[in-house]
Amino acid sequence: MDAEDLEGLPLSSGGHVLSCEEITCLQAGLTLLKATEKNPVIKFWGKILGKERDYYIACAIRDIKPAYPNKSFFYAGEDFEFKPLPDLTEEVGEAVSMLQLTTPLSGNPGAPLESIAGAEPKAGPTLTELHRLSLLVQEIDFDTAAVPKGAYSLNEAQVVVPNSAFRGLESAKATLLQNYVHFRPPASVVSLKAQAANDLDFQSNFLDSLSDDLPKGCWAVRQEPEKSALVTLRSLMWPGYSAFHVPGTGKFGSVYFGYASKINDLAFLL
Repeated sequence: MDAEDLEGLPLSSGGHVLSCEEITCLQAGLTLLKATEKNPVIKFWGKILGKERDYYIACAIRDIKPAYPNKSFFYAGEDFEFKPLPDLTEEVGEAVSMLQLTTPLSGNPGAPLESIAGAEPKAGPTLTELHRLSLLVQEIDFDTAAVPKGAYSLNEAQVVVPNSAFRGLESAKATLLQNYVHFRPPASVVSLKAQAANDLDFQSNFLDSLSDDLPKGCWAVRQEPEKSALVTLRSLMWPGYSAFHVPGTGKFGSVYFGYASKINDLAFLL
């Protein structure tokens, strides 16, 4: 979500909203981050709640091939000074996952991670809450990051760019899950082929569709009865994630507010 959209945040998530003070401080922090990174695409990603303190997360998007959208994530505490989240190697990510941690984050990025009973930590560098925070943000973003289909397109250099011709989904189509995609590097074979192809028939399917997500029913779609007909999508797998789109306009976005807790047994609850 763009910094200028925070004041008119069109949705709350799980009852969580930003206070006026938070909005003002976030806008200042994001503006400073944008100047520091010299990157025009800086978005507010969300707020991860902690037992003692919370984390504010920002996302920078770069048009670097071959894995576009290439995202970098940043975190801030009560000072609203954004710092980069560490890039995790596969080994570090696996080590954090093996600890099988399910408790909420504390809000102290330097706190060492402790495994639950029965999980043996792997030998290696000391793991801190910052490593876990980075892994959780990446996992949430991979499973969510919802945008309307057609909002982005492939240019002649096979790079994903905002679609200047996008005028929004029609109201009737805006409530269909098949008309939303994941704004992150594709994982499905169909999308990977589409991204590599020059055929225009393929280039409308270069991002993974939300309708293919498992388990079926992991998204809840709702359209407001107001004139704007605002459509919201809520992830049941990651409670606290919400995306929105105003049909007939280029207005869309998303935000996460929550404890970064995944519902792993969702398939049995649906």
